[in-house]
Amino acid sequence: MPEKEILKMYQSAEETTEPEIVQINGTIPEWLEGNFLQIGPAKWELDNGQFTLNHMIDGFSMISKFSIDSSKQEVLFEKKFLQSDAYKRALVAKRPVFTEFGTQSYPDPGKSFFSKMISACLPIELSDNNTENLFQLGNEVFATSETCYFRSIDPCSLTSGEKYDSNKCFGLNVDSPHPITDENGVTWQMGNTFMTGLKYNIVKIPPLLPNQSVKDMMKKSKIITSINSSWTGMMSYSHQAFTLTKNYIIFIEQPFVINISKAAKSIIKGSPKFSEYVEWRPELKNRFYVIEKESGKIIKKDFYASQPFFFMHYINAYEENNQIVLDLCSYENVDFLFRNTVEALRSGYCNQLPAEGTAHRYVLPLTPVNDTPENINLVEVKSEAEAFRRGSTIILTPEIISEVGVDYPIVSKKVYGKKNNYFFGSGTNGIGIFRNKITKFNTKMKTKRNWIGSETQFPGEPQLILNPNGKTEDDGILISVVTDEKMNANDFIVFIDATTMLEIGRAQFKSHLPIAMHGLFIPKENLDTHCC
Repeated sequence: MPEKEILKMYQSAEETTEPEIVQINGTIPEWLEGNFLQIGPAKWELDNGQFTLNHMIDGFSMISKFSIDSSKQEVLFEKKFLQSDAYKRALVAKRPVFTEFGTQSYPDPGKSFFSKMISACLPIELSDNNTENLFQLGNEVFATSETCYFRSIDPCSLTSGEKYDSNKCFGLNVDSPHPITDENGVTWQMGNTFMTGLKYNIVKIPPLLPNQSVKDMMKKSKIITSINSSWTGMMSYSHQAFTLTKNYIIFIEQPFVINISKAAKSIIKGSPKFSEYVEWRPELKNRFYVIEKESGKIIKKDFYASQPFFFMHYINAYEENNQIVLDLCSYENVDFLFRNTVEALRSGYCNQLPAEGTAHRYVLPLTPVNDTPENINLVEVKSEAEAFRRGSTIILTPEIISEVGVDYPIVSKKVYGKKNNYFFGSGTNGIGIFRNKITKFNTKMKTKRNWIGSETQFPGEPQLILNPNGKTEDDGILISVVTDEKMNANDFIVFIDATTMLEIGRAQFKSHLPIAMHGLFIPKENLDTHCC
């Protein structure tokens, strides 16, 4: 494919100077009103194009807003850069002054002599370039990433607000960009600590009470359990570190590791790119932990995967017959992560490789099995997954529940942490059967339905907006932002009936819609409490 067509998808974006309002081609239901927000990297050039950041996820963060008005059958679009310290200081320095995944930092000309001396002694500063997710805590919205910083944003004006530090809020040196709020209003978070030993920590944040601020919520948070790393001098990298069932927290320690010794050497040399001190160590295998939500007690920690895998996103987990059924999207290794450089993506190289990413189902038995013969499959639920005792450990082999080439999975909020029949996902980069598609997977009947774009249209993560009067888990509308690689083609937001997977409408924009990592929908009735 010609380079000029690829460039549109991964070109640096500009802020909108005024909102763009477009009519929906089709008809959406009257209950579908609110703000759909997305976040992702959107600026890779500095100094008028004289400097380019190396990796796709190094790009400076942009937030896009789609205000959906069903009464007028129209969508208003705006986009703004997150006003992070990393972004603002890079504009001045014309180089990144914080370390990113694939791009090292440069001296900050705005620092005083004393500050420069401190930086020379402690040369690594974590970036607040929050590109990876948006989440709600109480009545506020935050942008976050995989460092210790997260920042409040106004979901109406897209104004960037106060920056928070997980070290101070939760006692975490770095944290997951995927906190989870359960049906009781409790928010769970997980992160790593390094100063008192290498540990993974689970944080419980109580619900927002009347006349209470989000800061009050944070002050009442507490670490309910800490898990020591299984390995000396290394600890697991996690994007979506954990998931929940009704009674349990599940954490997977995976063999994509942060090598602490390498990190120290990299920092001393003055080139501390994150990509220089992470390693794929498949011989370590994946280890599954089950933690009781109520007590924080680790009840199971001796589950190991039969084959190593890398993952970024859980699909869902639930309890059945005293066993945990756990679905996720996984990869055989991390090669794709390092391939996603700006140069490779813009050249079209990555799009011509075979697609990766497969949905798998693991089943974790919770009953004692010390006396069970080693040749007995411990899985009792209906599944092709296997669990065999090998001495004091249990070796898990998954059931494959999709073909290759899918990620960014979601399930209905009605069934999160409960037994589900469906999940939805979008096709990954590369040549595969899910390319240019959003797919609905029926895990019970093992069937699927697709929304299919043209060969140049790439849908992002779908969001399922439930019908407030709906009865079933798939009674709602899927929303996804679709980027068209053709330079003169319009990008658009598509609305899909989640039951039938038929398109009911789309809104096409003259503005370029930047790629996004994740998104968040805030219903119209909640905007008054979330907007300044």
